[in-house]
Amino acid sequence: MRTSRILEMVYILLNERHQKAEELANHFGVSVKTIYRDVDTLAKAGIPISKQQGVNGGIVLNEKYAINKSKLTPSEEKVLMQSLEEIKKLPNAQLEYALKLMKQYFNEAATLWVGTDEVCVNMQEKFGTVKRATIEKNVIEFKYYSNGIFHDYRVEPYELRIKNGIWKVLIRSIKQRTFEEIYLARMSSIEIKSKIFSRREVPIDFQNTAVKKLKVVKFFVDGDIEKLLDVYPIECFDLEQDKSVLTLKVASYEKAEELLRSNPTWELITETE
Repeated sequence: MRTSRILEMVYILLNERHQKAEELANHFGVSVKTIYRDVDTLAKAGIPISKQQGVNGGIVLNEKYAINKSKLTPSEEKVLMQSLEEIKKLPNAQLEYALKLMKQYFNEAATLWVGTDEVCVNMQEKFGTVKRATIEKNVIEFKYYSNGIFHDYRVEPYELRIKNGIWKVLIRSIKQRTFEEIYLARMSSIEIKSKIFSRREVPIDFQNTAVKKLKVVKFFVDGDIEKLLDVYPIECFDLEQDKSVLTLKVASYEKAEELLRSNPTWELITETE
């Protein structure tokens, strides 16, 4: 099945990033020309894949999108694999549709974590260090400037947050066993330790305030579904019903009403806490 082969090719490249056309042809039991046609199909659909010439040439997935799965949390890897697996099940007749879903997935994958380009140059090194420790669940030690002096910290980093252009880090103090939100800019001499920690449930007071108040709403959506797929995650859609259903989390019912006003062809189905 061509849809399955093309999307399995993406699976392989997510892990390896670079493959010889001959190796892919042998793997799938097809000709090299068929592999090149599949690559052209993916490229035309907007998937960041290309053919490179020369001794070290082959089929290459843009390194920006080659996700190192060892850096994913189990839940992140599960979501990634489930998304690809569901798309892979679509029949040949829906290949074009499957590729549009895949393109939307890549748009999401590219922002799986905030890139250092979004952080001021002077903060990039410490941002990258904390980001790595957060993803890999490593304990960190650092000095923190407060009330005119530096304090020694040994903590578990949970989350990087930004508000009004100011970066903060949600941490759990190992000594005090309490959560705290601190300023990234005030951290100095950050050192990643080999000790791995297990994430605990974040107290309600330290959860993202938007998350605490979210409402779940469902809409029947008509119109340009393809355009909506560029805006909302694949997992929010149920496309197998007579009418496509979009499930969203919103901060308030007023936000749901605002969405209805902006999209007059939508129909509100349910509202839940």
